[in-house]
Amino acid sequence: PSVEHPVAGQLQTVGWPVKFGGTPGGVRRPAPRLDEHTREVLREVAYSDAEIDALVASGAVGALQPA
Repeated sequence: PSVEHPVAGQLQTVGWPVKFGGTPGGVRRPAPRLDEHTREVLREVAYSDAEIDALVASGAVGALQPA
């Protein structure tokens, strides 16, 4: 199977490792880019945008610039 990546283009992926009769699995989206979901994950665990910005500025975490 293959998946379209927003930066790298068309990528080949490995097959889905587990097979179920009634609920077939599959790849729905590409793997995230490095630091792509840092801000989202930190917000889910109650960090404020200011706290996240401070972590990024200090080098404690990496994060892509917000869109």
